[in-house]
Amino acid sequence: MRRTWMLSTASAALLLAGCDSKDGQTAAQITGGDKVEAIASTLQACSYDGEPVNAQPASLNGNAPADCSTSVRKIMGYTGLPANFTVVSGPVPNAAAVIMLDQNRIPRRVIAFNPNFMAMAQQTAKGSQWGPMSIMAHEIAHHLSGHTIVPGGSRPEIELEADKFSGFVLQKMGAPVDAATQMILAMGTSHGTPTHPDKQSRADAIRQGWNEAQAQGGGVATVQPAVTTSTALPAVVTPAVATAPVALPKPGSIPFKYGRFVVDETGKLDPARVKPMEDKLRALAKGVGVEMTFLVVNDLKGMSADDYAWAMMRQLRIGKLDVGNGAVVVVAPRQHQAAVAYGPGLAKEAEFSDPKKQLLSWIDNGWRYCDDADGCKTWTDSLFSVFNGTLFNAERTKWTIQYPTLGALMNHYKAVNDDRLKTKRPFNAETDQPLGNLIRISGKITSLSPPAGVGQVNPKLIGGPLGYTAVSMTTDDGHDLILYVSPRLAPLMPSGKIKDGARYTAVGRLNSTGDKASGQASSLWLFSYDEI
Repeated sequence: MRRTWMLSTASAALLLAGCDSKDGQTAAQITGGDKVEAIASTLQACSYDGEPVNAQPASLNGNAPADCSTSVRKIMGYTGLPANFTVVSGPVPNAAAVIMLDQNRIPRRVIAFNPNFMAMAQQTAKGSQWGPMSIMAHEIAHHLSGHTIVPGGSRPEIELEADKFSGFVLQKMGAPVDAATQMILAMGTSHGTPTHPDKQSRADAIRQGWNEAQAQGGGVATVQPAVTTSTALPAVVTPAVATAPVALPKPGSIPFKYGRFVVDETGKLDPARVKPMEDKLRALAKGVGVEMTFLVVNDLKGMSADDYAWAMMRQLRIGKLDVGNGAVVVVAPRQHQAAVAYGPGLAKEAEFSDPKKQLLSWIDNGWRYCDDADGCKTWTDSLFSVFNGTLFNAERTKWTIQYPTLGALMNHYKAVNDDRLKTKRPFNAETDQPLGNLIRISGKITSLSPPAGVGQVNPKLIGGPLGYTAVSMTTDDGHDLILYVSPRLAPLMPSGKIKDGARYTAVGRLNSTGDKASGQASSLWLFSYDEI
């Protein structure tokens, strides 16, 4: 049964403060059902670029475009908050955050998208996901910030708040700053209006949010927590279901996400030796987006070190989710346990190391000396040195998604190598080698157990220390592809386990190019995915 909706004005919303009814009565004189009708009788929601919304309330009842729904879910995954709105489509000018009333007159928050506008936005962004994503993040911010229930409707200051949020969350998702501002600079107005600032001011707000997110070195908070010097770790929350979102700790209780990357509950590590490592990790997060956190804990809360590390990885969203470039190192000396939770991207940089074995050796050989007169001085350095090779590789790895499709990557490198053969220049691995590039793909899963053999699954890559499995996909641009999947990936993904026959957009690092003409599949180390 189709649900019937009515739409309230975003300027009056639920409060009706200062609003006049069409009969001249003030809000204070209207009560009960009349108040609801008065709210619902005016449709004055604000659109993305300030254009008035004149659609009939009953027309805003369609399903949102699939890309919008997927992207909205992905954005919410980076905030750590549940969505407090429903996504619909209809003849709004572009996109709008509004309050809707159902047939029972119960107010519901809604984000409405015009499918034609979103298609145009995709064209304007020239295939980049970030332009449309910035629009969605802006409208989400209106609801998360309570703008739709505050009297007064759209005003320049609240539009700038929403723009700042858009820049903040897009940085967390891996967008370059120019991509985050692309859409508003293309669609905004050169001069401000009573409701919306000019596009340069809005782009500046987006940059401010982007820069603040980068300065924090990662994370997903939508507010800036108070600075704290406490070494207390946030309580670990174990999800009831492996793929369920994990509640974030309260702001202010995650010091390493906001400038601290080493937390020592034991108080044994040498602060003078910790500081250089803090500086190195902060520079790594700022420079290339890689986040590694060290937790030296007194108590594992009844969990194994592995489960503790992965709970913290999910809970704190270490690194960027789409490229999986985060790690949580847990050392529990008093319980003789240690573990490392690697995001799938960083796991590839560390696949030939055995940090758990080395950490346990550190506990056996170094921890007992931390109570001596000279404390843990050199042993502090020894703890961090376990990861020197991984950090070296991570700093020199490209963590930017460079190609929007597999076909785009193939075409680029074909042109490069055709030119190389034409000019007779020697092969240059820095410019001529497609393997190792980060790409974004979309397509349909064709098998959860693809066959092994030439041009298919490489059995040498299955299992091993990282426990990889393989699935096959046909991309939207017609390429057969093998995805190598870490068993730890699904619990990090909002859409859960990969399903046969489902369509996904995914990010990974190219492992082999294959040959489309002869039916040999390309392959990808899978770092993230979202169901379409």
